Amino acid sequence: MVRAKRLVALMVALALVTPGFAAAPDPDRAAIEAREAAIFPTAIREVRSASGVVAGTASPIAVEAGARVLREGGTAADAAITTALAQATTMLGANVSPAGVLQLVYYEARTKKVHALDAGWGTWRGERSPATIPATDLSIVTGGAATVAAGAQGRKTLVPGFMAGIEAMHRRFGRLPMQRLFAPAIWYADHGVPVSGLLTAYFQLGTAQLLKTAEGRRFALPDGTNLPKLGARYRQPELAALYRAVAANGAREMYRGAWARHYVEAVRRAGGAATMADLHAYAPRWGEPLRLAYDGATVAGPDAHNISGCAALEALNLIGHVRGKGDADAFRSTALALRVAMFSHWGSAAATFEKAAGIGGNCLARVGQAYGVAASAAMETMLGGSADPAPEGHHSASVVVVDRWGNIAALVHSSNTPIWGDSGMVVDGVPIPAPAGTYRHSLVNLAPGARVPSDMAPVIVLESGKPLFAVATIGSSVVPETVRLVAALRGSDSLTNIVGAPPLLLNYEDQTPPMLAREEYVPAGRYPPALLDVVRASGLRIREIDVQRTLTLRGTAAVVVIGRDRRSAEVPGVLAFAAAE
Repeated sequence: MVRAKRLVALMVALALVTPGFAAAPDPDRAAIEAREAAIFPTAIREVRSASGVVAGTASPIAVEAGARVLREGGTAADAAITTALAQATTMLGANVSPAGVLQLVYYEARTKKVHALDAGWGTWRGERSPATIPATDLSIVTGGAATVAAGAQGRKTLVPGFMAGIEAMHRRFGRLPMQRLFAPAIWYADHGVPVSGLLTAYFQLGTAQLLKTAEGRRFALPDGTNLPKLGARYRQPELAALYRAVAANGAREMYRGAWARHYVEAVRRAGGAATMADLHAYAPRWGEPLRLAYDGATVAGPDAHNISGCAALEALNLIGHVRGKGDADAFRSTALALRVAMFSHWGSAAATFEKAAGIGGNCLARVGQAYGVAASAAMETMLGGSADPAPEGHHSASVVVVDRWGNIAALVHSSNTPIWGDSGMVVDGVPIPAPAGTYRHSLVNLAPGARVPSDMAPVIVLESGKPLFAVATIGSSVVPETVRLVAALRGSDSLTNIVGAPPLLLNYEDQTPPMLAREEYVPAGRYPPALLDVVRASGLRIREIDVQRTLTLRGTAAVVVIGRDRRSAEVPGVLAFAAAE
């Protein structure tokens, strides 16, 4: 019996110490970590493969970890899981977290079917007054003055879905054991993540919030006195222990195990309404993807409950029915279509139009051809006097994977929180997101215990049933950039030109109606002045913003194009990376 136990222990150890992530020195690791330290790609390049490709945001370490899983025979789901876990680890939970959420759109080559998985936030059944939840400080995103909202910080928390979503993906589409998929994240949690310039900036921006609690201080000041130094290794032993437990025992460790109990205790100490029953009741949802017929193709996104997915597909529907005469007309119609899709439905003008036209009223109707024809001709009317809700945070990471069999995973995961949140809460090494303070305008319309509508919008585009490309966008401008990429990828320009083209930016700083009068933000110096002059002459207000503000507002995407081979691209200034099987 003792020998049997030792054999089992040895097998587990061997499963965790996998090729490329063993404790022994890896000759490739230094090069990958050097790429991570550079923050952005240092050269323009396309990555091509006849078998598999991984594209991901923020972390070349994570992207390479996913590519190695493909090389070992893993599926697109396996590689996406590995990449997402490694992203959460290398980002130190700052903008993505094992206590966050995820959204997946998955093409299964065997059945030729697209699936949508929603592992978004759940609410606490004991929270009865969401309108009074303290607001989350979004000054890092908006560029405005920092705000400190009084009140119980535990009320800003929600039920996380990330790890339950990871497990659901693996059960349906995974092939390799979970221990293998967790191995890179565990290695870096144990041995330390190299502190890059990006992480150094995160600590400078987010430490004041972490210092609010004893747990946060231990996280921010690992030696008890100083912030982590550039080039040092930041170790996360508690996170490694949690990952090992989940890899061995499943996601229940975060919904029924020790971490779950500690999370509930911490939230309740901070004035929140968390219960173990709320965590026990959580389950991710498989749903039917929302589909749009666009330019001879089919765009498949998350289900119809997804706010950003609905907005992106509606905007494409409107754009597809506008008959412009040139670049300036295309710019203007795209700007108006995005405003209609993202903001007009919060006001009365669009509702009045839909009632008069007898078309609309929900997401499914707004992606139909009849709505596209009617609404594209009435966009200015629909933008006449609407008011929009408070801005939402989209501080996320994304990954797109195509494997050797043709399966495709487009995944976005997020904490929906500015860097480490503003509550200072950390539970067993995991910084706790504070999304409820951002989603109050949605929570007031939900019954206690209901699910929050997701707002991450990965998409897969197909033609005659065959996948053409997949896009998984993050950032404040997730909807505009998804729309830009889908529209551009249907054209003939090169992939590197498309990825590196000027982004479309979301302006949520000007909250004054009507929406038609809102300024359109563009990155300074990226559009021809003559084009902007024509757009201004058409009545659209334009403001050019600097590089720093553009980086804060832009959307960044993982993109893979599928044809005779699989292709992704890296471009300096765009925080996305790629690797081949």
